[in-house]
Order: sequence, then structure tokens, then C-alpha cells
Amino acid sequence: MRILCVIPVFNEYDKLISLIDQIKKNPYLNLKLQYIFINNGSNDNSLKLIKESKIKYLNLKKNKGIGYALMLGFFYALKYNFEFVIHMAGNGKMKPSEIKNFTDVFEKQDYDFISGSRFLKGSSKKNNPFYRLILIKIFNFFIYLLLRKKITDSTCGFRMFKIKKFKNFKKNFFKKELYTYGYEYFSYGKIVTDKHIKFKEVPVSMDYPSKKNYTKIRPILDWYIIAKYWLKGIFDEKDL
Repeated sequence: MRILCVIPVFNEYDKLISLIDQIKKNPYLNLKLQYIFINNGSNDNSLKLIKESKIKYLNLKKNKGIGYALMLGFFYALKYNFEFVIHMAGNGKMKPSEIKNFTDVFEKQDYDFISGSRFLKGSSKKNNPFYRLILIKIFNFFIYLLLRKKITDSTCGFRMFKIKKFKNFKKNFFKKELYTYGYEYFSYGKIVTDKHIKFKEVPVSMDYPSKKNYTKIRPILDWYIIAKYWLKGIFDEKDL
């Protein structure tokens, strides 16, 4: 099981120290797991910290968006023959120790895509703003009405999937409109509606380090983007 854990970073210096320490405590060598940071034009010494960590990284001189960084990670995984990709945030809200929540399922059951959920039993959502939790649940409800599929956390970016299932990745996803948050949610919408994809959620911790400066998602504009691209993914009929 060759796994690439892709971690986009943009100005997360104050949170990277703890994340890097956690990564070094959870190398998962038995799984052939490799971590890679995608530095997305940081100007706060995040790159310096990444270099000092000796963890693999790619460096973008300008911030091209989280979607672009994740796509770059996918192409890297494809080039170097990884079997799985994991997405993990660079702001410390996700725990490297919980990668096992995903790999245990893949080892025992034949799933194609596994997404984390902060609402399942055994999960955690420390310091998540109340309004955001309500918005997620409302959005989950509308997805259920639309698809008749129960998804407990439609915005969690902690995920793991089989690379081989994305046969037309460059054609379907490598588009400028998906360079920001669009990519994550467009792909999520396509995945849960694809009849050939076996999908599952697992409990994870989504613990924000503090109630301030916990996320770069803007309350109105970026939630519009999340909803827009989720729906575009649902109604997009192209094969993965």
C-alpha cells in the first residue's frame, strides 16, 4: 500500500511546528506512507520550517489556490506510482495519527474513497464555530434530499482515495475554476454520485487550534463556492 499524504500550506508557520512533530511521530513506514508539503506561496517563513523538517515538499512561488496544490499532489502521486492519496490540512486541525482510521478500512474492505467526519461516533470538533456546524448540517440535509444518501460531513477535507479510479483526472479537474476550494467539493459531488465508486465515512478529529484564525474560509463567499461546486459535481455526468 503506497500512500502519498498531500498537505497544502499557506502561511501556517505558527501551526506547522506541532504538525511536523506529529508527522515525525507517525511515519507509518509499514504502509509505505510518504508525506509531502505543497508550499503555496507562503511569505511567513513556513517554507523555512518545511525545509528544516526534511520532509518532502514542492514549492510554489505564488499562491495558486488550495485546489491547485491538491491537484499538484495528485500528479506527483501519479508520476511516482503511488496507489492512494490522502488530503490533510496544513493548519493543524487534522491529526496524522488518525490516518490509521482510513488505512484500517482500506486493508479490511474494498472501498475506493473514504472521507472523514467530525459528526460520527468517536470523532471530535473542538473549537469549531457553532454557526459553521449548523451550516454543515443544513447542507448535509439538502444533499440527502437531493441524493437520498446520508453524508454526515460534506465539507471535511480529510480524505483518502484510490488514484486508479480517476482515469480522466487532467481533463475533468485540472481547470482554473477549480484552483480554489472548488476542486475539493466538485470532486466530492462527482464521487458520491458515481455508481462505480464505493464510498464510506470514518470518524476523525477536526479540532481547530483556537477559535480565532482557525480557517481561511470566508463565511459567505467561500460557502457559496462550496455549495456551487458540490452541485456542479453532482450534476456533472463525465466519468471520473
